[in-house]
Amino acid sequence: MIDLSEMIAIDDFSNDTLIALADRLEQSTTFQELLVREAELDEIYRRVETALIDATSANDARAIEGLQQLFQRVWEAHDLAAEGEPLEAARRLRQGMTGDTRP
Repeated sequence: MIDLSEMIAIDDFSNDTLIALADRLEQSTTFQELLVREAELDEIYRRVETALIDATSANDARAIEGLQQLFQRVWEAHDLAAEGEPLEAARRLRQGMTGDTRP
């Protein structure tokens, strides 16, 4: 079983990584656990930001669009976790994977 108060290494922003983080968000209930989820979201945010910079440099319009959407959803999930809304944060993170823009 994963200790929710421990940070998990974030190596990428693949769907598997986002699903795992969304699952941990849904299970997080304490202040400490939410702080750790925020730190994990920070790492994903940095990785998406780097990929977005690279896609912009390569003028890859399709990648830019998808990465911008993911970037926004990760940012929203981070803020929601900080506000003590882990379930909504998980939902936003899952929207980032699917591109679903429904509220």
